[in-house]
Amino acid sequence: MKFTGFFWDFDGTLFDTYPRINRAMQKAFAEIGMQVSIEQLLPLTKVSLPHTAQTLAGERAKEVLLAYNAHAEDEGYDTMPPFPGAIRLLQSVCAHGGHNYLYTHRSRNAIDALNHYGIARYFTDIVTSEDHFPRKPAPDALLYLMDKHHISPAQCVMIGDRDIDLLSGINAGMAGALFDPEGFYPDFDTPYRYNTLTEMMRDLTWEEEELDLSLADMLEMQTELHAEHPEWGALDATAGRNQLLWLTGELGEVIDVVKKNDPAHLSQPCYARDCLTEEIADVMMYLNDVLLCYDIAPEEISRAYYKKHLYNLRRNYRQQNEARYGK
Repeated sequence: MKFTGFFWDFDGTLFDTYPRINRAMQKAFAEIGMQVSIEQLLPLTKVSLPHTAQTLAGERAKEVLLAYNAHAEDEGYDTMPPFPGAIRLLQSVCAHGGHNYLYTHRSRNAIDALNHYGIARYFTDIVTSEDHFPRKPAPDALLYLMDKHHISPAQCVMIGDRDIDLLSGINAGMAGALFDPEGFYPDFDTPYRYNTLTEMMRDLTWEEEELDLSLADMLEMQTELHAEHPEWGALDATAGRNQLLWLTGELGEVIDVVKKNDPAHLSQPCYARDCLTEEIADVMMYLNDVLLCYDIAPEEISRAYYKKHLYNLRRNYRQQNEARYGK
């Protein structure tokens, strides 16, 4: 990994909360008689809510913020999901020996959201607005966390979707990684800039190395690939048959490589072996597409695989074949 301490912003970084935030802001403006579109709100709320209220409502900004606070929790946690790849990235940090920390201007309802999605266990420590540190880009909260957990700034990265997130990290002496899928900060100076969290995971935790990828890793990669190619269509149950047909075609290509080459060659490093492993990788990609089509989670496959493995250990294959085929 490039870093061992991963410090996370909440809104717009780990969690896709801006649609819900903007709907609450719409209600707040409506209460003072202003009709504001989501398109107007998004570039403003990405800066801050006070900035949004001041820009659009002027002297009535305080009224808007009070109304927003009244509506901020109108919707449940299901309307503020983690971004695609977020959970897998948190897991990947932990799996590689790193630690995740949350630094948010939200109240402790951020912790409630982590618990709602079952991911609080991936965080070593959390700072919210209720800890009363100066707001970003002040580095105080990050300096506190690094001192508490005895981490060097050189080992740390602050990850966020806004300039103030990264500036708080830079002011604390650590690196800053920008998650900016909508391109709000094209000129912000950072070597770590990402459009997807899967892309971030490849760079910061996998570092583009060849690894023993888990099934969860491969499913994230396939999801990212299909997101880049919407013309391929959705990976849903109706597409499952087509993916199975493609999988069968790729199996045929594996068979062709095996059929046309000396088995001894395929057991040693050579061009034919490279072809074989590439075709097997294609098979696995289509198999992962099938899992995505039917929304089959890695945990389901792991349970089924282990259960079938235990069954196979106890099977009497000879007896079963005799009963079935008479010999």
